[in-house]
Amino acid sequence: MESSFFGIIMAGGRGTRFWPVSTRKLPKQFLHLTGDRTMLQETAARFDGLCDHGQIMVVTGSDHRNTVLAQLPWIRNENLLLEPSGRNTAACIGWAAKTLVDRGCGSDLMVVVPSDHVIDNPEGFRNTLIMAAQPAMDGKLVTIGVKPDRPATGYGYLEKGKPISEGVYEVSSFREKPDLETASEYCSGGSYFWNAGMFIWRADVIMEEIARYLPELSRKLLQLGSGTCPDPQLYNSLQSISIDYGVMENADNVVMVPARFEWNDIGDWPSARRCGVGRGEVLVKDSKNTTVWNRGKLTVLLGVSNVSVVETDSVTLIMSDEYSQKLREVVGELEDNKPDLV
Repeated sequence: MESSFFGIIMAGGRGTRFWPVSTRKLPKQFLHLTGDRTMLQETAARFDGLCDHGQIMVVTGSDHRNTVLAQLPWIRNENLLLEPSGRNTAACIGWAAKTLVDRGCGSDLMVVVPSDHVIDNPEGFRNTLIMAAQPAMDGKLVTIGVKPDRPATGYGYLEKGKPISEGVYEVSSFREKPDLETASEYCSGGSYFWNAGMFIWRADVIMEEIARYLPELSRKLLQLGSGTCPDPQLYNSLQSISIDYGVMENADNVVMVPARFEWNDIGDWPSARRCGVGRGEVLVKDSKNTTVWNRGKLTVLLGVSNVSVVETDSVTLIMSDEYSQKLREVVGELEDNKPDLV
């Protein structure tokens, strides 16, 4: 296999379901949540041994340029793509692919990953990508599927089809976030995997697929030029659609490689609990499934379960797990009334 890996880290997004710790100024991907390194730093470190620093590209908001440079001081300026506004993953990935094609790297492999995942086995991550490399070189759109260990309702699912080679399978269908009963059926059946939002493909191949299924987006991407700070008016006019909806669910050359690592998406406070995210002194009595984040003062939880208690200098959030998906609605209201808090 004669190809290089390019690590494409998607570091945009607000992380509104992780408010009030995650804010517009400092979203969760730039925070120290699980250890000494930030989420972005952890993501970049997973590529060690797979590609060098010169082959890592970060796509982020223009307001976060200095934050990325402070956390990844080795990143090349030409590999820091700055979005004037977030336009979802199809635009983000398409722009990165166009950049590589323009640099003569169209036949090289893009490994596209979000910046807010927790992966405890970097070697397993790299081994999974090596397994995915050959089908990607052959023109397949490869997605990584994670074997579910619980009936999660916050993730999309992939249905595993017939094998096309060792460790590589067709994707029979994409399933949206299910209800609990359906998610339980997926888990017991054995043929469904979480859609982790991690992809491997050739840069020129994904450009061709975007042109086929999202022609208007493709046309405007080709107008962006070769810089790392595109014209705001043009970029803001790009179609806002996910790569899953726009391309993957329509394409006929999609395959899946099962993950050889444990995976967690820190999408909200309840999911962060599974990764041991918490801060401050806690005394728990007759309580379970709780998350506490504060500045060091003692928090006593007595007779409560399935809640998150999050305190910053200016906000205290007390939230039942069942309302975690609605937190973004609260953030939306505060943007109009108390924008300094979000």
